Amino acid sequence: MTDKLTREIIQETYSSPETQERILRMDVMSELLGSCIISESYEVPPRLAAAIKLSPVGAGLIARVQSNANPRNECTLSAFLQVYWNELLVDPDETNIEVIEKVISDEIKKERILFPYIYGRELYDKAFNELKDNNDTLTHKDTMMLLAGAPQGVFQLHDYVTGPYGLVRSRGIRYCPPSVWVPLHHCSDLSCTRLHNVLLETGSSKISKVRTKMREILSRQDSAEGEWSEFLRDLVSNCINPFSWSHPAGIPSLIGDAFSVAEMRLILNDLLNHTQGELRASLSELGHEVKEAEKFTENLSEAQSLQLILLCRDEEIVDALDSLILSGAILIPSAEIRKSPRSVKATGYFGLVPECASRGVRFLGNSSQALLRSRHLISNLFDLGNPVQRERLEWLIRGTDGASFQEQLDQFVCGGPLDDALGSLIFDSGTNLEGAGKFVGIGPRARERLSNEESLRRAITWRLGIDGPPESDVLVDFRQYGARLRELAMRTHTYASADQADIRAVASNFFVKVEGLLQEYLKLATWALLRDHYTTSGFVYSPEEAIAFTVQQLSQDQTDVHFSDDGKWTLFPMIRGFDILANRLTSLKSDGATRRVQKDYPKILRSASPYTFLFKHVHPYLDLDPSAKSRIVAMLSAAAQKLSSGKVDEIRNVLQHTNPKFPTQDDVLAAINAAETVLAEAEEAGFLPVVSRLRESQTDGYGRRTLTLGTANGKTLRLVRPSSYYLTGLPVLSEAQYVLRSAIYENSSEVLRLSIRENSEYTKRWSEYPRRRGASGKSGNSHRDD
Repeated sequence: MTDKLTREIIQETYSSPETQERILRMDVMSELLGSCIISESYEVPPRLAAAIKLSPVGAGLIARVQSNANPRNECTLSAFLQVYWNELLVDPDETNIEVIEKVISDEIKKERILFPYIYGRELYDKAFNELKDNNDTLTHKDTMMLLAGAPQGVFQLHDYVTGPYGLVRSRGIRYCPPSVWVPLHHCSDLSCTRLHNVLLETGSSKISKVRTKMREILSRQDSAEGEWSEFLRDLVSNCINPFSWSHPAGIPSLIGDAFSVAEMRLILNDLLNHTQGELRASLSELGHEVKEAEKFTENLSEAQSLQLILLCRDEEIVDALDSLILSGAILIPSAEIRKSPRSVKATGYFGLVPECASRGVRFLGNSSQALLRSRHLISNLFDLGNPVQRERLEWLIRGTDGASFQEQLDQFVCGGPLDDALGSLIFDSGTNLEGAGKFVGIGPRARERLSNEESLRRAITWRLGIDGPPESDVLVDFRQYGARLRELAMRTHTYASADQADIRAVASNFFVKVEGLLQEYLKLATWALLRDHYTTSGFVYSPEEAIAFTVQQLSQDQTDVHFSDDGKWTLFPMIRGFDILANRLTSLKSDGATRRVQKDYPKILRSASPYTFLFKHVHPYLDLDPSAKSRIVAMLSAAAQKLSSGKVDEIRNVLQHTNPKFPTQDDVLAAINAAETVLAEAEEAGFLPVVSRLRESQTDGYGRRTLTLGTANGKTLRLVRPSSYYLTGLPVLSEAQYVLRSAIYENSSEVLRLSIRENSEYTKRWSEYPRRRGASGKSGNSHRDD
């Protein structure tokens, strides 16, 4: 039996860096070809077979396989696709790599070999619309029908990028391999959050049959497979650091899934203008001379844009994204976190997934990595082997408790807010600031956009995985205007012309805030309590969609009040709206029309289960604890009564216009008090759009977790996990969300919570997602809070 080739023997035998690179390129191209879809009539191009030089072992194998049924070209390519067994089947130095690249590129452009385009909605929606069933495997006929007319898939192995432009070399190295397993459908179970993979079937062509025959022969050989995989893994590790905090494999899914085609064109346009001509040179090699970037990109497809973007280095792409986001050219709402909704595979040693928000791009793993990253950053900023730098760090942490320097440093990092601790070290010197920015991947153009220290500090700590200070309190301006208006109203009982002018000026701002907050209160309450979150697009709050929903719900059977479709509501209909909503909720009954049908229950709960299902009705209000329902209805009714008796609408109208009858001091104070009381009650109950974030998480020796969600103004909610309630659909606790603290579910400690979905290119791209065939609901949330 032939001795097995070990990694060390292979390394010694093929020690030349040039030969090693050629072996790696052959292996990469064989993987690309082995994962494509071809027709049953596919024949290997003679140019491709002629470019492949077999090794003596490969030639001997071909002699055993070749026959009239197994043509030589197919046998040669099969050996290339196998690359090695115990020894190489192909001669790396004599094989014409460049010709193989060219032939593969031509085959892709001519669509003789196909790759599925897995990003965005195109293939997903086509499968939903054209395939009859949710099968785990597609026939070859259905596979070809699905891929017909779809763009070529964009994948990258090493520096090879596939796509509409064929096979192109990138200036960045990434490993995002193609696969015949494609994420294609959601099942009919509303509680299932998984995007199911479907196996695409390639054609039963000559090359497919020869490959099967060759594998059979190799498996019967008297030699074991050599350690080529280990050898190749070493070569890959030399190209990509698996311990990088910005692992590049996630870039394609971030660009392909989190941005619209218009935004992709913007990104490509930016890269064409800011890569010192290198991207333009790459396009020139493809036969495209770019004179005006905007004109070149204006009609490019999604797949074309993505493939060309991936020709750039990671740092160039991230800097372009950061610059476009920070400048507002790509608009991301403050609460929006963009990432692939397809649950993409985390990459690198730390399991990182890229995401972007209004602060730019970051690569995020689990929450505990923020501390590890922070320690790594400190070790980069201060060389503890250097006496001067160590002394400087000792001085900076001098007030921290600890018996030793290391204990002090641990307490400094772990004993208080992490962003504050790091901020003091980062801004200790210009060198540290520059080093921290480089460590987290802030590029030169993004750095120019971060013009002040606070924005720069937040950008650095956010990229470390620290969300930083909470959002500002949405009630701050309202309270300030209210306090100022009360002060002016109490200055005197009789108002002179100057006094009236001062009061009108402040009152204008005060009542604008009142109107805005009351509208948010009414929208959020109506949306949260009446909408069937479980079977629609999940437990999310969309301010734009809530306008139409509120109009539809509160206008039923109403003749004396009108809510305009544009959301420009005056105080009168809003004040009446609270009473209408209270009456609507009171009229709801738990009956056949409102109870959820059994087939929409999670499958796991249709038999004996340790979980309790909370969402038993189509209106969330009916699932709440009876005492919670009573308090909410009473609060809404009281809001209408207090605002009416406080003459808020009347006083606002009088002060807005030049009215000879100026309100009395008591009238002004009564209106202020009414508005403040109603909004304070709404805030306490959680019915104002005040963002809550995860503030604290504690775990004991039994695995019990206590998690605290908190707002900028100190309102908190404590939850215990694991939960005995089946919480599919509720926002994961790490997300920004609205917590309706008074909306407590019956027989539980859980409350109604909604993630935030503001109108953007990203939400438009993923609207009506997931789509479920055979389900009464259109979709469900993509997360499960457990």
